[in-house]
Amino acid sequence: MNLILDIARGIAALGVFLFHISDGLQESMPAIASIFRFGSLGVPLFFVISGYVISASADAIIRKNESANAFLKRRFLRIFPPFWFSILVVLALPYLIAAISMLKSGVYEEPLPQFLALTGGEWLQLISLTKVFLADNGDLQGQFSQVNSVYWTLAIEFQFYLLVYLALVFRRHFLLIIATVTAASLVLLAYPQALNSGLFLYFWPMFALGIALFHVIKHDCKIDRLAVSAPVVALLLGTLLGLAYRGTLTDVLGKLFPSASLGFAAVCALILWFGQPIGLRLEAAKHGGYRPVRWLIKGAAFLGVISYSVYLLHGKLFELPAMVVRQLVPMTNPLNALLTVLGTLTLCTVFYLYCEKPFLSKKLQKLNENTLGN
Repeated sequence: MNLILDIARGIAALGVFLFHISDGLQESMPAIASIFRFGSLGVPLFFVISGYVISASADAIIRKNESANAFLKRRFLRIFPPFWFSILVVLALPYLIAAISMLKSGVYEEPLPQFLALTGGEWLQLISLTKVFLADNGDLQGQFSQVNSVYWTLAIEFQFYLLVYLALVFRRHFLLIIATVTAASLVLLAYPQALNSGLFLYFWPMFALGIALFHVIKHDCKIDRLAVSAPVVALLLGTLLGLAYRGTLTDVLGKLFPSASLGFAAVCALILWFGQPIGLRLEAAKHGGYRPVRWLIKGAAFLGVISYSVYLLHGKLFELPAMVVRQLVPMTNPLNALLTVLGTLTLCTVFYLYCEKPFLSKKLQKLNENTLGN
């Protein structure tokens, strides 16, 4: 399942990335832009994947009788050090861009980024991710937009980790705690104002889908779904892409589910379940398939491996390669967007190697190496 999850992570990260630059794609690649204006739905996919991965981690903790503190330590290191390093990158970017611009204009224009207006207390709330609780009218990302709006999801993610940690502390009642929180979150779906508080409960059903996916896969490993997997996955993916292209994706999902985000998360959970047997075939093709197929699979897997770094930085970091590329290729040329994306991914790879990878557990580093291995 590791390979298919990494590919899904990569797709989610790329979706959110292209969503944030979709306006710039409108002129050069309108079809792509029309699809990826729904790229923010990569966030629900991330939550589903997180629900699965954290359930697997918690299950291993319980089986091995490890400490709940060990779980929390690994989760803390997974989220916070790269997050803090990304803040430093974001703070430096306006000044770096101004310095590069000076090489052409000969004049250094002092940038006035929004983060200069933050007080010491606001910075403390931001770096601890508690700023999410100050949101008004459900605008969680607005609490972080002066630095980087995507940080709001990290706050929700870490709250999810804390709940699982508490369930591990009282592990005799682990499943009861998870089930109780899930039931409470389903009740809250009828009260959208819960979103205003910045609490994880409103988003819990998406994590719960990942939790359910883990337990279903754990207990159905003997069921052979390969015969139906490919057509079902193709049908679901084709439907999503078709609705996105027509601009009706969120409208349709919003009518079928309590929210479009939850609907997308549910469809993605189905795709991952049916896609599990396909993942085994992809694993084999990665090692012994045609060279172009191997490159494609490894590229998608690598994007998944660096997806957290991409997610943290893409919305700000893309400005750096974009300012260089537009000197060489007109914005109306599709090559402009392609080079900008590749340049951003290259910079994110450097960030991953030096600011994210050192804080990964040895087990996760080994998993990543196996995912990318020959």
